[in-house]
Amino acid sequence: MKAVIFAGGAGTRLWPLSRKKSPKQFERIIGEKSTLQLAVERLRPDFEFSDIFISTNVAYKEIIQKQLPQIP
Repeated sequence: MKAVIFAGGAGTRLWPLSRKKSPKQFERIIGEKSTLQLAVERLRPDFEFSDIFISTNVAYKEIIQKQLPQIP
């Protein structure tokens, strides 16, 4: 089984905290981790990193690689 996280939105509804270049899924809203990192953390008991896929916009590729270097 595979897990897919959808993280491609522009994050306009949480403005001014999130912006087009830094949508809410990449922001640290609660604690030290982004909401994307927290989503992956919740999946980890049941999924290996190699079985977690992030569906996103190409513009966010570098942000995701920086926040989640474990995801291939």
